[in-house]
Amino acid sequence: MAEIVIDSTTVPWIPVSHRVDLLLSGDLPEGYVVTTAFVLVLDGMGRTLLTRVDRPGRGWEVPGGHLDPGESPVVAGARELGEEAGLWLAADRLTLFGGQRITLLAPPPADYGYPTHAFQAFYSVRLDHEGAATAPDPDSECDAAEWLARDEVARRCPDAAWLPLHAALFG
Repeated sequence: MAEIVIDSTTVPWIPVSHRVDLLLSGDLPEGYVVTTAFVLVLDGMGRTLLTRVDRPGRGWEVPGGHLDPGESPVVAGARELGEEAGLWLAADRLTLFGGQRITLLAPPPADYGYPTHAFQAFYSVRLDHEGAATAPDPDSECDAAEWLARDEVARRCPDAAWLPLHAALFG
């Protein structure tokens, strides 16, 4: 799949001038450091698995998180999905379909912990059955996981930069 930019935006959690391009692509972008991996899981009913992060200002999100040192993005995605949502899948079941390509347009503050060219990889997987009830690992930052209809995902995550990626899964 060729790289297709489906949206460009900014986000409040990056403290300097920047651009976030939402990409559809089966390849990781060259020149960008993958910092995080997320997994959008659709069940046989067309519902999406989301988790609720138990931290101020967070709420409902796509399962995912930072790569551990030496960990590949797809392995990190599978691990985070298991820890945060309680759905353990082999990494080879996940398919890279795009992500958020972040480009800083100004120098970051000294304490900024990310590269000036970062990528948040988004993987997808479609189950051929109804998603079973799941629960986050008790040591996870998440306190709930639910299968939600498409309109409910948009309602619970109205400001999520990744919503165009989610919509792209439905064609």
